[in-house]
Amino acid sequence: MRIDLFPWFNRAFFAKFIVAILVLLLSLLIMPFYTHGDQVYYRRAYEQLSGLSLTKGYLFYSQCLASREYIHFFLSWVASRFVEKDVFIAFFNAIFAYVAMSLFQKWKVSVIIAFWLILTNFYFLVLYFSAERLKFGFIFLALSMIYIGQVKRFYGFVGLALISHVQVIIVYVSILSNVLVGHISKLFSTGQVAKLVLFFVPFLLFPSLVGNQILTKFQLYHGEYGIADLTKITVFFLLALWYSRDKFEAFKLFVPLFIAVFLVGGDRVNLISYFVFLYYGVQYRGGWNLGVLATSAYFSYASIGFLVKIFQHGDGFFHG
Repeated sequence: MRIDLFPWFNRAFFAKFIVAILVLLLSLLIMPFYTHGDQVYYRRAYEQLSGLSLTKGYLFYSQCLASREYIHFFLSWVASRFVEKDVFIAFFNAIFAYVAMSLFQKWKVSVIIAFWLILTNFYFLVLYFSAERLKFGFIFLALSMIYIGQVKRFYGFVGLALISHVQVIIVYVSILSNVLVGHISKLFSTGQVAKLVLFFVPFLLFPSLVGNQILTKFQLYHGEYGIADLTKITVFFLLALWYSRDKFEAFKLFVPLFIAVFLVGGDRVNLISYFVFLYYGVQYRGGWNLGVLATSAYFSYASIGFLVKIFQHGDGFFHG
């Protein structure tokens, strides 16, 4: 009779643990070099928060970053009292990698493909080192998709994602539109009014919490798009159509993204549209298909230039 001394330690956990450790070490190596660009403001805010109260810290954070991302602020405020910023970010990069691997495992993605994406993909690196606040939104977004069949956990993570970063609302409008409609219909049909009200609470609170943030983002990025942005999202859309079993569903998911490109610009929306494509692409043959392999190779190559700019100029998006 075999006795399993470590029942929690299995191949799935081992893969998640390894990729998290690798991302942690990668972050500790690279993050100290990222000192310019948006990191100037992130570092300034983090260094000052350790000496401020919660209220004064929030006011300073909002002025320094022109942001109201509550989750990023609170975690930064707490962590600034104990660890340096690079360690703080490295830790949550590892958390993000662990959660991403968990989601890929749920979708039955090849371990090799999952490791390739998490460790070398340009958009993952952007979330690790540049889009600092958006990363926290993606952590809770991924958790909500992992627990999509568990109502309380799903809605809880949706609420946390929505107050983590304002642009996550674009993802939910797109990727989860059919799921949300399905849950609402089920609650109506079963007469579960209390749960229906509970479901709407995060979405009713969201505008009041970050309404000004939405307006600021719109004013800041409105009109910042070009042919290249539309080309990228179109490519991701066509690939999603190709690998989706429900073509009309894929079409509906991309409609808000095309609209968002015109409203807030292409950079962040193209990042989101790429992950929507992955939602379909990695579930086809475990990711061993031309669309995933070709885009992964392209974005691994793009990562090289991104990293070189960090080491040489302190900013992955440096323009000389």
